[in-house]
Amino acid sequence: MKAVHCLGVAVMDALSGPIDRYPEPRRRPQVNTETVRLQPGGGAVNTACALARMGLPAALFARVGCDLLGDALLEGLRQEGVDVSGVCRAEGDSTPFTFVGVHPGGERTFIHTPGANLSLCPDDLDLNRLVSADYLLYQDLFVLPSLDPRAGEILAEARRRGAATLLDECWGLGPDRPTLERLMPYCDYVMPSLDDMRGLYPGSEPCEIAARLHEAGAGTVVVKMGAEGCLVSVGGECVQVGALPACVVDATGAGDCWNAGFIAGLMQDLDAFAATDLGCACAAFCIEAVGGSVGVPPLAEVQERARRR
Repeated sequence: MKAVHCLGVAVMDALSGPIDRYPEPRRRPQVNTETVRLQPGGGAVNTACALARMGLPAALFARVGCDLLGDALLEGLRQEGVDVSGVCRAEGDSTPFTFVGVHPGGERTFIHTPGANLSLCPDDLDLNRLVSADYLLYQDLFVLPSLDPRAGEILAEARRRGAATLLDECWGLGPDRPTLERLMPYCDYVMPSLDDMRGLYPGSEPCEIAARLHEAGAGTVVVKMGAEGCLVSVGGECVQVGALPACVVDATGAGDCWNAGFIAGLMQDLDAFAATDLGCACAAFCIEAVGGSVGVPPLAEVQERARRR
Protein backbone atom coordinates (compact mmCIF):
# COMPACT_ATOMS: atom_id res chain seq x y z
CA MET A 1 0.00 0.00 0.00
CA LYS A 2 1.22 3.50 -0.77
CA ALA A 3 2.67 5.40 2.20
CA VAL A 4 2.28 9.01 3.34
CA HIS A 5 4.89 10.85 5.40
CA CYS A 6 3.63 13.93 7.26
CA LEU A 7 6.29 16.46 8.24
CA GLY A 8 5.28 19.24 10.59
CA VAL A 9 4.22 20.09 14.11
CA ALA A 10 3.08 17.81 16.92
CA VAL A 11 1.13 19.45 19.74
CA MET A 12 -0.76 18.29 22.80
CA ASP A 13 -4.14 19.99 22.60
CA ALA A 14 -6.48 20.74 25.48
CA LEU A 15 -9.89 21.47 23.97
CA SER A 16 -12.32 23.14 26.34
CA GLY A 17 -15.76 24.56 25.76
CA PRO A 18 -18.14 25.96 25.08
CA ILE A 19 -16.45 29.21 26.04
CA ASP A 20 -18.07 32.55 25.28
CA ARG A 21 -15.44 34.79 26.91
CA TYR A 22 -12.04 34.60 28.57
CA PRO A 23 -11.23 35.48 32.21
CA GLU A 24 -10.33 39.05 33.13
CA PRO A 25 -8.10 39.74 36.15
CA ARG A 26 -10.08 40.99 39.17
CA ARG A 27 -13.28 41.40 37.13
CA ARG A 28 -13.96 37.84 35.98
CA PRO A 29 -11.02 35.72 37.12
CA GLN A 30 -12.64 32.37 36.25
CA VAL A 31 -14.90 31.00 33.55
CA ASN A 32 -16.34 27.49 33.60
CA THR A 33 -16.78 25.14 30.64
CA GLU A 34 -18.66 21.88 30.26
CA THR A 35 -15.91 19.71 28.83
CA VAL A 36 -12.16 19.39 28.39
CA ARG A 37 -10.35 16.88 26.21
CA LEU A 38 -6.60 16.21 25.94
CA GLN A 39 -5.49 14.77 22.61
CA PRO A 40 -2.68 14.95 20.05
CA GLY A 41 -3.00 17.88 17.68
CA GLY A 42 -1.17 20.11 15.24
CA GLY A 43 -1.48 20.10 11.47
CA ALA A 44 0.75 17.14 10.63
CA VAL A 45 -0.67 15.11 13.52
CA ASN A 46 -4.28 15.76 12.52
CA THR A 47 -3.62 14.75 8.92
CA ALA A 48 -1.68 11.63 9.92
CA CYS A 49 -4.38 10.57 12.39
CA ALA A 50 -7.15 11.11 9.84
CA LEU A 51 -5.27 8.97 7.31
CA ALA A 52 -4.75 6.24 9.91
CA ARG A 53 -8.43 6.36 10.89
CA MET A 54 -9.31 5.79 7.23
CA GLY A 55 -7.04 2.73 7.30
CA LEU A 56 -4.19 4.28 5.31
CA PRO A 57 -0.51 4.09 6.35
CA ALA A 58 0.83 7.36 7.71
CA ALA A 59 4.08 8.25 9.45
CA LEU A 60 4.78 11.43 11.42
CA PHE A 61 8.08 13.34 11.39
CA ALA A 62 8.19 15.98 14.13
CA ARG A 63 9.89 17.01 17.40
CA VAL A 64 8.55 16.80 20.95
CA GLY A 65 10.06 17.19 24.40
CA CYS A 66 11.26 14.54 26.83
CA ASP A 67 8.39 15.29 29.21
CA LEU A 68 5.05 13.88 30.32
CA LEU A 69 3.16 15.68 27.57
CA GLY A 70 5.50 14.17 25.00
CA ASP A 71 4.97 10.69 26.44
CA ALA A 72 1.20 11.12 26.34
CA LEU A 73 1.22 12.60 22.84
CA LEU A 74 3.25 9.74 21.36
CA GLU A 75 1.17 7.09 23.12
CA GLY A 76 -2.00 8.71 21.78
CA LEU A 77 -0.59 8.63 18.24
CA ARG A 78 0.39 4.97 18.57
CA GLN A 79 -3.16 4.16 19.64
CA GLU A 80 -4.40 5.96 16.52
CA GLY A 81 -2.17 3.75 14.37
CA VAL A 82 0.31 6.44 13.32
CA ASP A 83 3.97 5.46 12.84
CA VAL A 84 5.91 7.72 15.24
CA SER A 85 9.37 6.24 14.75
CA GLY A 86 10.36 9.42 12.89
CA VAL A 87 9.52 11.70 15.83
CA CYS A 88 12.55 13.22 17.60
CA ARG A 89 12.60 13.56 21.41
CA ALA A 90 14.35 16.78 22.48
CA GLU A 91 16.14 17.25 25.80
CA GLY A 92 15.61 20.76 27.14
CA ASP A 93 12.60 21.59 24.95
CA SER A 94 9.00 21.37 26.10
CA THR A 95 6.41 19.49 24.11
CA PRO A 96 4.30 22.01 22.17
CA PHE A 97 0.96 22.71 23.84
CA THR A 98 -2.22 24.51 22.80
CA PHE A 99 -5.24 25.48 24.84
CA VAL A 100 -8.13 25.46 22.37
CA GLY A 101 -11.14 27.49 23.38
CA VAL A 102 -14.14 26.02 21.55
CA HIS A 103 -16.78 28.74 21.19
CA PRO A 104 -20.51 28.37 20.55
CA GLY A 105 -20.99 27.66 16.84
CA GLY A 106 -17.67 25.84 16.50
CA GLU A 107 -15.26 28.76 16.19
CA ARG A 108 -11.98 28.40 18.07
CA THR A 109 -9.31 30.55 19.70
CA PHE A 110 -5.87 29.37 20.77
CA ILE A 111 -3.28 29.92 23.49
CA HIS A 112 -0.15 28.24 22.19
CA THR A 113 3.28 27.31 23.57
CA PRO A 114 5.49 26.43 20.52
CA GLY A 115 8.16 24.55 22.49
CA ALA A 116 10.11 22.06 20.37
CA ASN A 117 8.49 23.25 17.15
CA LEU A 118 10.78 26.28 17.17
CA SER A 119 13.90 24.14 17.04
CA LEU A 120 12.95 21.28 14.68
CA CYS A 121 15.68 21.21 12.01
CA PRO A 122 17.00 18.79 9.35
CA ASP A 123 19.48 17.28 11.83
CA ASP A 124 16.50 15.94 13.82
CA LEU A 125 15.21 13.95 10.84
CA ASP A 126 16.20 10.74 9.13
CA LEU A 127 16.14 12.49 5.77
CA ASN A 128 16.75 9.32 3.77
CA ARG A 129 13.68 7.71 5.32
CA LEU A 130 11.61 10.89 5.27
CA VAL A 131 11.79 11.28 1.49
CA SER A 132 11.25 7.57 0.76
CA ALA A 133 7.44 7.83 0.71
CA ASP A 134 4.89 7.80 -2.10
CA TYR A 135 3.55 11.12 -0.76
CA LEU A 136 5.43 13.68 1.33
CA LEU A 137 3.30 16.36 2.98
CA TYR A 138 5.01 19.43 4.43
CA GLN A 139 2.05 20.42 6.54
CA ASP A 140 2.98 23.42 8.66
CA LEU A 141 4.86 26.09 6.74
CA PHE A 142 5.35 29.30 8.81
CA VAL A 143 5.38 27.36 12.11
CA LEU A 144 8.82 25.73 11.89
CA PRO A 145 11.36 28.58 11.66
CA SER A 146 14.42 26.32 11.86
CA LEU A 147 13.12 24.00 9.14
CA ASP A 148 11.33 26.34 6.68
CA PRO A 149 14.60 27.62 5.09
CA ARG A 150 15.58 24.01 4.20
CA ALA A 151 12.13 22.80 3.18
CA GLY A 152 12.86 23.31 -0.52
CA GLU A 153 15.80 20.92 -0.37
CA ILE A 154 13.69 18.26 1.32
CA LEU A 155 10.81 18.58 -1.15
CA ALA A 156 13.18 18.59 -4.13
CA GLU A 157 14.89 15.40 -2.95
CA ALA A 158 11.54 13.70 -2.37
CA ARG A 159 10.47 14.53 -5.92
CA ARG A 160 13.80 13.30 -7.28
CA ARG A 161 13.08 9.94 -5.64
CA GLY A 162 9.61 9.76 -7.13
CA ALA A 163 7.40 11.03 -4.30
CA ALA A 164 4.49 13.38 -4.90
CA THR A 165 5.00 16.49 -2.77
CA LEU A 166 2.27 18.45 -1.02
CA LEU A 167 2.38 21.71 0.95
CA ASP A 168 0.02 23.31 3.42
CA GLU A 169 0.63 26.28 5.69
CA CYS A 170 -0.49 27.67 9.00
CA TRP A 171 -0.69 31.31 10.07
CA GLY A 172 1.58 30.38 12.95
CA LEU A 173 4.41 32.88 13.31
CA GLY A 174 3.04 34.94 10.45
CA PRO A 175 2.86 34.10 6.73
CA ASP A 176 5.82 35.21 4.62
CA ARG A 177 5.27 35.54 0.89
CA PRO A 178 8.92 35.10 -0.26
CA THR A 179 9.22 31.88 1.76
CA LEU A 180 6.01 30.50 0.27
CA GLU A 181 6.85 31.42 -3.32
CA ARG A 182 10.38 30.06 -2.99
CA LEU A 183 8.93 26.58 -2.30
CA MET A 184 6.40 26.52 -5.14
CA PRO A 185 8.69 24.91 -7.78
CA TYR A 186 9.08 21.86 -5.52
CA CYS A 187 5.36 21.30 -4.87
CA ASP A 188 3.11 19.04 -6.91
CA TYR A 189 0.13 20.12 -4.82
CA VAL A 190 -0.36 23.29 -2.73
CA MET A 191 -3.38 23.52 -0.41
CA PRO A 192 -3.41 26.86 1.45
CA SER A 193 -6.13 28.67 3.36
CA LEU A 194 -7.89 31.54 1.59
CA ASP A 195 -7.81 33.70 4.73
CA ASP A 196 -4.04 33.28 5.05
CA MET A 197 -3.42 33.87 1.35
CA ARG A 198 -5.39 37.10 1.44
CA GLY A 199 -2.91 38.25 4.05
CA LEU A 200 -0.16 37.72 1.46
CA TYR A 201 -2.09 38.83 -1.63
CA PRO A 202 -4.47 41.54 -0.35
CA GLY A 203 -7.65 42.00 -2.33
CA SER A 204 -7.07 38.91 -4.50
CA GLU A 205 -9.83 36.49 -5.40
CA PRO A 206 -9.21 32.74 -5.10
CA CYS A 207 -8.54 32.31 -8.84
CA GLU A 208 -6.06 35.17 -8.74
CA ILE A 209 -4.28 33.63 -5.75
CA ALA A 210 -4.07 30.29 -7.55
CA ALA A 211 -2.63 32.04 -10.61
CA ARG A 212 0.03 33.73 -8.49
CA LEU A 213 1.07 30.38 -7.02
CA HIS A 214 1.17 28.78 -10.46
CA GLU A 215 3.35 31.63 -11.69
CA ALA A 216 5.74 30.91 -8.81
CA GLY A 217 6.02 27.30 -9.98
CA ALA A 218 3.28 25.33 -8.15
CA GLY A 219 1.60 22.34 -9.75
CA THR A 220 -2.03 21.79 -8.70
CA VAL A 221 -3.39 24.49 -6.37
CA VAL A 222 -6.35 24.05 -4.04
CA VAL A 223 -7.45 27.15 -2.12
CA LYS A 224 -9.47 26.06 0.91
CA MET A 225 -12.34 28.43 1.69
CA GLY A 226 -13.97 26.99 4.81
CA ALA A 227 -17.75 26.82 4.63
CA GLU A 228 -17.61 27.87 0.96
CA GLY A 229 -15.66 24.77 -0.01
CA CYS A 230 -12.53 25.14 -2.10
CA LEU A 231 -11.21 26.25 -5.46
CA VAL A 232 -9.22 23.72 -7.49
CA SER A 233 -6.83 24.99 -10.17
CA VAL A 234 -5.18 22.53 -12.56
CA GLY A 235 -3.44 23.57 -15.77
CA GLY A 236 -5.27 26.87 -15.94
CA GLU A 237 -8.71 25.35 -15.25
CA CYS A 238 -10.36 26.67 -12.05
CA VAL A 239 -13.32 24.87 -10.52
CA GLN A 240 -15.05 25.78 -7.27
CA VAL A 241 -16.23 22.80 -5.22
CA GLY A 242 -18.78 23.40 -2.48
CA ALA A 243 -18.45 22.11 1.06
CA LEU A 244 -20.63 19.18 2.09
CA PRO A 245 -23.51 19.77 4.54
CA ALA A 246 -22.47 19.15 8.13
CA CYS A 247 -23.60 19.92 11.67
CA VAL A 248 -20.71 22.00 12.96
CA VAL A 249 -19.56 21.12 16.47
CA ASP A 250 -15.87 22.06 16.33
CA ALA A 251 -13.90 23.27 13.30
CA THR A 252 -10.53 22.22 14.79
CA GLY A 253 -8.51 20.32 12.19
CA ALA A 254 -11.00 20.73 9.34
CA GLY A 255 -8.34 21.82 6.86
CA ASP A 256 -5.95 19.11 8.03
CA CYS A 257 -8.59 16.43 7.59
CA TRP A 258 -9.43 17.89 4.18
CA ASN A 259 -5.78 17.27 3.30
CA ALA A 260 -6.09 13.66 4.48
CA GLY A 261 -9.18 13.03 2.38
CA PHE A 262 -7.57 14.64 -0.66
CA ILE A 263 -4.44 12.51 -0.26
CA ALA A 264 -6.64 9.42 0.18
CA GLY A 265 -8.18 10.25 -3.18
CA LEU A 266 -4.77 10.57 -4.82
CA MET A 267 -3.82 7.21 -3.31
CA GLN A 268 -6.85 5.73 -5.09
CA ASP A 269 -5.52 7.19 -8.38
CA LEU A 270 -8.23 9.86 -8.57
CA ASP A 271 -7.49 13.14 -10.32
CA ALA A 272 -7.35 16.35 -8.29
CA PHE A 273 -10.99 17.27 -8.95
CA ALA A 274 -12.33 13.88 -7.83
CA ALA A 275 -9.92 13.74 -4.88
CA THR A 276 -11.33 17.09 -3.73
CA ASP A 277 -14.69 15.42 -3.06
CA LEU A 278 -13.01 13.04 -0.61
CA GLY A 279 -11.28 16.01 1.02
CA CYS A 280 -14.62 17.75 1.54
CA ALA A 281 -16.20 14.58 2.93
CA CYS A 282 -13.36 14.00 5.39
CA ALA A 283 -13.56 17.64 6.55
CA ALA A 284 -17.33 17.29 7.05
CA PHE A 285 -16.84 14.30 9.34
CA CYS A 286 -14.14 16.20 11.23
CA ILE A 287 -16.24 19.23 12.14
CA GLU A 288 -19.07 17.09 13.49
CA ALA A 289 -16.96 16.02 16.50
CA VAL A 290 -14.78 17.82 19.05
CA GLY A 291 -11.11 17.42 18.17
CA GLY A 292 -8.78 17.56 15.20
CA SER A 293 -9.55 14.16 13.66
CA VAL A 294 -11.62 12.08 16.08
CA GLY A 295 -14.72 12.16 13.86
CA VAL A 296 -13.04 10.67 10.80
CA PRO A 297 -14.37 7.15 10.00
CA PRO A 298 -12.94 4.37 7.79
CA LEU A 299 -12.28 5.23 4.15
CA ALA A 300 -15.38 3.44 2.85
CA GLU A 301 -17.64 5.79 4.84
CA VAL A 302 -15.75 8.84 3.62
CA GLN A 303 -16.12 7.61 0.04
CA GLU A 304 -19.83 6.99 0.53
CA ARG A 305 -20.38 10.52 1.89
CA ALA A 306 -18.47 11.95 -1.07
CA ARG A 307 -20.69 10.00 -3.47
CA ARG A 308 -23.82 11.44 -1.86
CA ARG A 309 -22.79 15.02 -2.81
